[in-house]
Amino acid sequence: MRPVRARGRGDVSTVEAIARYVAALGGQIQISAVFGDDLYILRGTDTHAA
Repeated sequence: MRPVRARGRGDVSTVEAIARYVAALGGQIQISAVFGDDLYILRGTDTHAA
């Protein structure tokens, strides 16, 4: 993924930028990985939308 440039804050990942946007709307991002029949829900830290 190419990083997204945030003014005055340096580079942020695309996922982080989307997570902040979703958090600002009151939601949260959920990322999952599927390996065959196994589903793993990946959890991260809270980014506290500005």
